[in-house]
Amino acid sequence: MWSAAILAPAPCYTGHMRRMPWLAAAALAAGTAGRARADGESIEAGAGERAAPVTNRINLRVGAATTDRNGRPTICLDARIFAGFGVESCGTGQAVLHDDPGREMAHFRGTWTFLRRHTDHGTGKLRAGAGFAELQVGADHPGFRFGSPDPADRGSISGPEAAVSGQWLVPLAGGVEAVASFTAGAAVFAAADQLATPQRAVQPFVSFELGLGW
Repeated sequence: MWSAAILAPAPCYTGHMRRMPWLAAAALAAGTAGRARADGESIEAGAGERAAPVTNRINLRVGAATTDRNGRPTICLDARIFAGFGVESCGTGQAVLHDDPGREMAHFRGTWTFLRRHTDHGTGKLRAGAGFAELQVGADHPGFRFGSPDPADRGSISGPEAAVSGQWLVPLAGGVEAVASFTAGAAVFAAADQLATPQRAVQPFVSFELGLGW
């Protein structure tokens, strides 16, 4: 009796032992798959922390404008004052950087950023601007003449303007950003026909500049 009992097979324990390799293999496969998913997620495009939005404070840009005929590039200095509000001045620098004759328009405006979008590649902004412009067809004289041309030689006149602009800013290094800007708008000079070289009262303009900011 004792010999038969001792030699009798134990199906319960044998079944568990036979299933152990399969359970171990399944656990190993699940662990490997989990690690593979984790590794795959870590190298997916766009994984990781996104770059911080560009918060440009001041930038200097150089480009061209449809209003300028003196062979000089348009230069813009743009500064953010508070939140989305700032000031901007654009022109060829007549009487400051050069005295070359020819038609040109200088712009002095306040700006307001009403739309901002950030991506992994940079920050885009849409802005509205309002201020005044000075249209020149002769030598530059100190001050601005609103309503009628400069009495010295009827070479310049000033008037109100409005504009909208789009900017794209890309971070470079050390807090410096590359800036591309496109602006379209119009200025009004009621007595532009009284200039030494008569002009239209409404002067539309388009400009494009590239530069650096921080």
